[in-house]
Amino acid sequence: MSDLERDDPRLLINAAIDDELDAAGAIDIERRLAGDPKLASDHSRLLALQTALRRLPREKAPERLRARILAMAPARAPQPRVVSLSRWRAAPLTALAASLALGVVIGAGGLSLLSQGERVQVADRTIVADYVRARISGRPVDVASNDRHNVKPWLAGKVTVPTIVADLSAEGFPLAGGRVDVVGDRPVATLVYQRREHMIDLTQTPVQGEAASEPRRETVDGYGLSRWSEAGRGFVAISDLPASELDAFVAAFRRAAATEREDQPSATP
Repeated sequence: MSDLERDDPRLLINAAIDDELDAAGAIDIERRLAGDPKLASDHSRLLALQTALRRLPREKAPERLRARILAMAPARAPQPRVVSLSRWRAAPLTALAASLALGVVIGAGGLSLLSQGERVQVADRTIVADYVRARISGRPVDVASNDRHNVKPWLAGKVTVPTIVADLSAEGFPLAGGRVDVVGDRPVATLVYQRREHMIDLTQTPVQGEAASEPRRETVDGYGLSRWSEAGRGFVAISDLPASELDAFVAAFRRAAATEREDQPSATP
């Protein structure tokens, strides 16, 4: 156990959860947890988060992506038919080449190989996972404020497009704050609104060359999603609210967003 872990108990409990402590370290963390209720609470929360993440559904890579990666692998040289051992050895080499190609593709942004529909599915899974993780962790926001003038400047510079932050308290959806998520390889802004004991996450992503679209509602892993695009942005709202209330939130946000855009000064030619 390093001196840094001894000085910072948060690192110590992370090491304990990852089974990285020796016997002396394990005894030490048990003693600390018994004597520090807050540390014990943090330990329990992290354990619950780890368990929940392991239970998240794992999507199988689309067959189309597998076929494209295999096509990028070097062709296997013909082997003499009389030497069966050479043919047996060639197959693993082809598989290894395909694996290396997969690593290169993913490292270079493999999502670009997917179709638009497949990219949307991957993004939806990421947004659902972020929604669940934020609830389990007990920290659904990075900046907690019901004032849009606090949340918007905090997000500025952390994401690639300015965030539209609307005050919907009069409509029954008060702002709780915001956070930065990562969808694909890009940091994006997620606003968090409240509705009684429920939360609504609204993620905004930049879109290029995509026409404005009306909200389209769907269900992913039991959660309601509403997706639409306008003004060069894509929007995804997610919640466990009834569909009618999620629709009401989307309608209220779109009205407020339209008003905000109208109030902004026009660019000088």
